[in-house]
Amino acid sequence: MLNGETLNGTEMNGGAGPAVAPGPDPEYVVAGISYLWRDRVVVNGVDVSDQLVGGLDYDREEGAAGVAGFGIYLPPGPVVPSDWVGLSVTIDYITTTEGVTTEERRFTGVIASPPDWNSELRVLNCECSDSLQQRVEAMPQGEIDTLTGGMWSEDLFEPIAGRSHWDYALERMSTRTASLDCSALGVPRVTNWYAKTTPDFVFGPGTTIDQSVKVEPAGLVGRTNRIELEVSFRYSRLWQRNQSYSWLHPETDGTEGIPGFCNWRGYPSELPTITMIDEATADTGQTVINPLYYLLPPTTPNPCGDGVPWINRFDDLLLGVDWTGARRWVQTITETYRMVLATTAGVGTTSRIVQRNGYSVEVENTAAEAWEAGPITGGSGGHTDLNDESRRGSLVEASQRIALAEIVAAHRETTVSWQVPTSMALGIDLTHTLELNDQGVRARGKCRRISGSHDPDTGLAITTLSIAVMRGGGVSDALTVPARLGLDEDPGAGGDGIPTILPTQISGFGLPDYDPDLDGFSGNSDAGGGPSQFPRDMVIPADEISEIARDERVLTGDYLYRVGIPNDLLEL
Repeated sequence: MLNGETLNGTEMNGGAGPAVAPGPDPEYVVAGISYLWRDRVVVNGVDVSDQLVGGLDYDREEGAAGVAGFGIYLPPGPVVPSDWVGLSVTIDYITTTEGVTTEERRFTGVIASPPDWNSELRVLNCECSDSLQQRVEAMPQGEIDTLTGGMWSEDLFEPIAGRSHWDYALERMSTRTASLDCSALGVPRVTNWYAKTTPDFVFGPGTTIDQSVKVEPAGLVGRTNRIELEVSFRYSRLWQRNQSYSWLHPETDGTEGIPGFCNWRGYPSELPTITMIDEATADTGQTVINPLYYLLPPTTPNPCGDGVPWINRFDDLLLGVDWTGARRWVQTITETYRMVLATTAGVGTTSRIVQRNGYSVEVENTAAEAWEAGPITGGSGGHTDLNDESRRGSLVEASQRIALAEIVAAHRETTVSWQVPTSMALGIDLTHTLELNDQGVRARGKCRRISGSHDPDTGLAITTLSIAVMRGGGVSDALTVPARLGLDEDPGAGGDGIPTILPTQISGFGLPDYDPDLDGFSGNSDAGGGPSQFPRDMVIPADEISEIARDERVLTGDYLYRVGIPNDLLEL
């Protein structure tokens, strides 16, 4: 019992952590059998087992390089300890039980540093390593990707080129609930943190060395149960606002072509020019695109069929025009994803142990720089986002996985360890799930450490086994990348295809006075006279661009992901 709660309760709602397939039926370790044993140590292909002095030890732990140490006696002669650095080393354990001999590799590596030389005893004390880091460092990037799996984001980590491959492997491993280590054969591999529902090995009553069982419970400090992530993704939104205009001289009677021209010719007045259209559009900050000009016809002998010739000395006078005024600008968009990953305790307000991580990325694109400065020659209204969706997805997913791994790691710090004769620990690796039911402790968890000490002088060959016990309960939500906050954004600033019909003011008898506040074309009648002379001018309106489409746009979303932690067996 702990805090009044049975520790081997089932997982809450059955949804804590990823599903781990049960293995075959467990192997029950048998006690009360005598063993004969010996070690075989081979250095650089030479068996030096008979030269061992004082036994040997080895230690393999998840997420770390395996180490080993031993001393060997060297016969008289010159010794250069530095020449031993890098020599290969293998340690095999050989045991005979009830007439059956079994061999098992316990360590594979190299002598890692210049051995300590005792010239008086002529003993060379060697410290060895399985060279996990060096093995990974020698791998090409593709092999590291295959080995480690996981996620990698250019916005969370440093560029790969020119960097340590070992650091790169650790970055990928930081997004996994797993560890990178070497097997006893010295082969790098990845092992899952989660225990199987069915253990691989069971240590029942009487199988452990007396008083060797230890329980090291996880402390409250550092047991993070809630991580608050804030990921900001900043990019440029390229806007184009298209506003359509249409103007037709009223005397054309709404008819284009020669018939419309003939109507105007009966009541001629001043007309706008193409240049006036360009200037009026530019005055509103727009550029003319897609113009359709209804020009006065060129000089023609008898255009209206009345025998009167038409002479035109100007090539840009307009009886009508349809065009689009286009504006472009760049808006900054910041999408902020506030994500909380929390266990059941982390969701509650009084039991939170919070860690906060923040990441900010800005997508740079040369197209944004050229958008406003370059000429506008066409294009439809609306916006284009330079957002790089794959980059956003990698950033968010990798940050989520890092947070998940940190929470899970914080909830597997409880360690249960025990000692057994090494002959009773054969076949056990860091990949296995072990169960203990001895000396008043019942526990099940994934093996996190295997260390051994063999001393032929005392006849003792002892292995210490340690398991990580997860505790937490609760259910888990799938880690999904939130949909883009700016994906369906449409502030309506792109314009539409409905043209603005521009009016006309012409001076003349019986016509209204000039209205300076009226848009469109103003001019004078060629028939002469009138209460006043109107300016020959073209003025067009332009819709105001809303702040929501021009100022920096900050979009924020809040998301909660529940993290379930398995309740591994633990009874004291």
